[in-house]
Amino acid sequence: MGTEYCPVVRHVSHWEGTGCGKEMVKARSWFWNLEPSYTVTFALEGRKVIGELEAQMLRAIDQTGSFSQAARTLSLSYAFVWNTISQIERSVNRKIVASERGGAKGGRAELTSHGRQLLQAYLELDSRVDRFLKGHVPSEAYMPGAGHVRPNLSFMGSDCVVVEKVLRRLHDVNPRMSYKMLNVGSWAGLTAMMLRQADIAGIHIFDEIESSYRPLLSKFGLSRSCALVHGYKRQQCLMVRKGNPKRIKGIGDLLRKDVKLANRNLGSGTRILLDGKLHELARTKGIVFGTLTKRIRGYDSEMMTHRQVAIAVSSRRADVGIGLTSIAAAMRLDSIPIAEEQYDFLVEKRVRNSYVRGFFDTLRTREFQRQIEATPGIKFCKESGRVIS
Repeated sequence: MGTEYCPVVRHVSHWEGTGCGKEMVKARSWFWNLEPSYTVTFALEGRKVIGELEAQMLRAIDQTGSFSQAARTLSLSYAFVWNTISQIERSVNRKIVASERGGAKGGRAELTSHGRQLLQAYLELDSRVDRFLKGHVPSEAYMPGAGHVRPNLSFMGSDCVVVEKVLRRLHDVNPRMSYKMLNVGSWAGLTAMMLRQADIAGIHIFDEIESSYRPLLSKFGLSRSCALVHGYKRQQCLMVRKGNPKRIKGIGDLLRKDVKLANRNLGSGTRILLDGKLHELARTKGIVFGTLTKRIRGYDSEMMTHRQVAIAVSSRRADVGIGLTSIAAAMRLDSIPIAEEQYDFLVEKRVRNSYVRGFFDTLRTREFQRQIEATPGIKFCKESGRVIS
């Protein structure tokens, strides 16, 4: 699926500064008070598929579990919501909402895996553009000198301590090397590769139905241009303070009134993992996803990195956070394992950047792997650092 988004400034009249001194400053002062506004749209073959209103519909259906309730929430007609969703489904040739009409308990509706992927991708892109315009994109970089100079190596995608250590080692070996690491989440990493804004993207999401990256890469138009490089296994956990003072045992404890969560940002693979667990919990309890998440204190919080989550827990701003076991250990927190996942990389098939090759050469060395595996929660294998598709 192609994406088209465009930041636009609304309500700006044409003006020309005349004179100088105080008059010039006065003439321009109103301009600097303007704030950028933007719209995000996903398009397919030049035709709009989903924009802000359509995303609101999908989110309302996800939260209420009903077409009629979603329509009332948005002050729209039932027919308009139903027809809009049907139009999206025809455009993408996928079922995005599974629904049941009528019955003793009334109709029910829930997003399919395709519907959740579409909404998640839209929300992440919208959040990414907003953070960009506000200058809130977290990064680690070594950029000598001044000016807008492209770094020798640019990484965008999911936050990972292993990536940080590879980049730092490359810089230690070659102090003149410049690099930039933007922790913007897996979905934004895919987008960055599509827009050729990064040399390497780190991802840990895949198609839920086929348990493969292949459908995702096809949707982003990356199957022909990019190669998937095998990474390593990472353990995701619930982070708690030493001694686990709230006696948290699992995902179900997030519903407790005395427990506050530090959550990850929309579009991150970790947030997608937690939402998947919460969808399962909602089904077992017979309630809709939105009703369940409203009962979780801190669910709407958005931490951009695993380390930010750990800091929120250690500083007592939250009782529990979701993130990497390796970060929990480094921050001297206890951890409750909830999943083991595969973390992989995307690169262009025709690698012209020697620093990209150096990145994976470092990742493949047993000496480096042993150093990383000394911290719990990371496991390498023979294929680590090698192209798998």
